[in-house]
Amino acid sequence: MFQFLNPVWLWAMASVAVPIAIHLWNKRQPKTVQVGSIRWLQPSESRKLSSLRLTQPWLLLLRCLLLLLLALVLAQPQFIRQVPAVPAKHVYLHPSLFQANALPLVAATVDSLAQKGWQIHKLQPGFPMLPLTQETSIQSFQSDSLAADTTNAWAMLRVLNRSLPSHAHAWIFTTDLLRHHRGKYPQLRPNFKWIPVPVPQTNAWLQDAYYTSKGQLRLQFGRSDAQEVTFLERTVAKPAAGQTISLPALPSVRFSAHAEADSLALQGGARNSIPLAKEPLRVLVRYAKSRQADVKYLRAALQTALEYRGAAFELTVSREPLPLPLPTAAPNWVFWLTDEPLAPFLARFPKNRLKTLQDAPASARVQKLESWLQIPGLAQHVPLHQRTPAPENPAAQVLWQDGYGHPLLTQQLDSLQTHYRFYSRFHPTWNALPDNGQFPELLLRLLFPENSAWETLYDTRTLPQELEQPRAFSGSFSENRPKKEEVLDLKPWLVGLLALLLAVERWLAGRDVSFQNNKK
Repeated sequence: MFQFLNPVWLWAMASVAVPIAIHLWNKRQPKTVQVGSIRWLQPSESRKLSSLRLTQPWLLLLRCLLLLLLALVLAQPQFIRQVPAVPAKHVYLHPSLFQANALPLVAATVDSLAQKGWQIHKLQPGFPMLPLTQETSIQSFQSDSLAADTTNAWAMLRVLNRSLPSHAHAWIFTTDLLRHHRGKYPQLRPNFKWIPVPVPQTNAWLQDAYYTSKGQLRLQFGRSDAQEVTFLERTVAKPAAGQTISLPALPSVRFSAHAEADSLALQGGARNSIPLAKEPLRVLVRYAKSRQADVKYLRAALQTALEYRGAAFELTVSREPLPLPLPTAAPNWVFWLTDEPLAPFLARFPKNRLKTLQDAPASARVQKLESWLQIPGLAQHVPLHQRTPAPENPAAQVLWQDGYGHPLLTQQLDSLQTHYRFYSRFHPTWNALPDNGQFPELLLRLLFPENSAWETLYDTRTLPQELEQPRAFSGSFSENRPKKEEVLDLKPWLVGLLALLLAVERWLAGRDVSFQNNKK
């Protein structure tokens, strides 16, 4: 298929009329014939248009071709043809496969594909390409870092489904660990091949640690293998600074003492470190006189939850207008069951990580309804009788909802402080939460949120066998045999032909002049 970049110059082809007109009206010089007398010459009729004769046709043809070619050169013609496209071939490796215990399992296959022209990438945002050559092996990119990688292979596969051309081929190498495949399983194209690499391993990590009310140290360990995750608790005497704690069937733990907070470092397994609070957990409950009944339920539930955990704590209940605690005893948690302004109290602890919970204020409009509390992890519905409206706040995270889906408990981060808003009250006339046996457990979740980082860092459970292969992509693509356009610029060729014809035209014109001179 031809196309012209400047097709307006095609009108210049009409200039061929100029040499044709010149050749038709060209008057040749008459021949002089010397005769002795014109007495015997017969008169003849004058022939009109006798000069409109086509002379030197080859020279005329060359000059017309020169003008046509010049017009084509100015129009810049191109020839476009469809040629079969060579499918792009890519290999993607999950970052965890670059560890010393995994890379040798795939090195031979990846090196073979690289020598055949496949491009090697890391399966992470941006998909960086690795500069593999004939002399370079994938093993030269081995990483000795012990940091756990959290790249979600399923998310990366969904990106590849959208970004790669329809005719591209891809081999995707990942581990077979469940923590590297989070969320909904993706659908793969027919020309995508997913290869889970089995990396058998077990892992152990420090999940939590705290001082008990008896001055001992309680350690919580997590252990994982291909099938399950288990948690173990061990209680030991308070160690000395720099002491290594040895426990049977578990990695040793090194204790370090610091000014503000101690720390524990696991000497084996995941080798993670966690902080250890030196001070007991301080909980302050501030209430108004009209909330005395609420405080009875809340105090009993807090006492039960804290004693069950066994951690050292200080529970202080203060009624307005009694003085609040001094700044030297900053609380970790504040339950504010009063209409007193909270901001002046928080201003006394600008550098402390406080968590506050406020219930429905007396000034708010009360909504009476028959609904229930939707609380994650709580199977049974807790009846809800009264609540206050919750304003729209995009910055707040909704933790609990009512039966209509409206926020009932929200969480909002503010610098060092975390604020919870409960749009009801801890009283049986408002809801059945105070009479529920799981009320202390719900408070325990708020006081000590579960650290779920192990799910993406240390979990070594593998994918279920029946779900190990993603579903094949069932869609169709418009191009069955992918092609690409090849563009050939004809201008250089036309310029060369134009120069050749110009040389021939000059030669013919010069030869004609020489011939005429010789005849004279």
